Amino acid sequence: MKRKLIALALLAGFTSVAMASSIVAGNVLVIDQTAGTSQQGALFTVDQRTGTRALFSDFGDASQGTEGVDPNAVTWMPAQLLGLIPAFVLVTDGSGGTNEQGALYKIDPATGSRDLLSDFGDSAQGPLGAYPVAVLAVAPGLLNWSGVLVADPFAGTNGQGVIFSVDTSGNRTTVIDFGDSNGPQGEYPDSLAYFPGEPGLGSTVLVADGNAGTQSLGALFSIDPATGTRSLLSDFGNSAQGWVDANPESTPVSVTVTPSNQIFVLVQELSQGGGGAVVQVDPATGNRTLVSDFSNAVQGPAGVEPNGLTWLPNLSLLGVSDGDAGTGSGGTLFTVDPASGRRGTLSDFGNTSEGPVGGEPSGLAVAQ
Repeated sequence: MKRKLIALALLAGFTSVAMASSIVAGNVLVIDQTAGTSQQGALFTVDQRTGTRALFSDFGDASQGTEGVDPNAVTWMPAQLLGLIPAFVLVTDGSGGTNEQGALYKIDPATGSRDLLSDFGDSAQGPLGAYPVAVLAVAPGLLNWSGVLVADPFAGTNGQGVIFSVDTSGNRTTVIDFGDSNGPQGEYPDSLAYFPGEPGLGSTVLVADGNAGTQSLGALFSIDPATGTRSLLSDFGNSAQGWVDANPESTPVSVTVTPSNQIFVLVQELSQGGGGAVVQVDPATGNRTLVSDFSNAVQGPAGVEPNGLTWLPNLSLLGVSDGDAGTGSGGTLFTVDPASGRRGTLSDFGNTSEGPVGGEPSGLAVAQ
């Protein structure tokens, strides 16, 4: 399961830290759970070309809007989605909102100012949340559904997880309840990605689950937000579908899709050395292949607790955040070659020469 760790490297005061004036298309958006004023979280931008960082929104700074508690995931919301003309950045906060039941913030990409879009502890806005950890914006024309989806691994029937949809007013509707009997059950849905589809396969939304599947080693589900149906694509404990991690603590934590429709899943607690792994999943069969073992020094710098995964279009590489790697355990943004599994370091969040220091970088997205 996801857990919040107190990192060793903290942002000192933030008074002299360079602030990004606006988000530029292609910037990597990185949510850091324990950076910022009073360790209330921060949104960084990272230049894909140089790895240099800038602080864009400090969740402990009340002058920028609603304060955060435990921001953990980020997505880019295209213009005109939800009837909002400009584009926005959306960030989930697992412990924000009423009774610390979660929140969804909307951030202006020109100023870094924050507004509370949905309070998951406010029943007037819909079904209650418990700890939202993932957010995905589906643009019009991609599916037979468009809007914003939020994954909460502790909400729903028996606390087995829910996928909510959120409208322009912040009102919530339950799209998938992983504890009900309407499909294969989940245990800890913790990541979302849009899959465009291939010949014979329709467009869908992929959901990684850290504790579902055989021996609770995780699963990858496919869901249709329009109909509420779900199916199991890959059971991470089923050896008939390929690679299985023998470590009982192994848990899928993030999923992403490349422009060529390749599916990659990030797994924590790899049995070989605890450093995590990137696994490729066949979209037709659910078969898994190990791509990069973060404990294998031959493939590049080692990981400690990788927790976020995205596609870096300017580099044609995968981006992986690690909350505990890097100088002073301040975190690292790695790159991974999807063909060879070779890793590099794009940005060391403990290295002050690259920008403001991080604490626990986790959620990743790319500005469009």
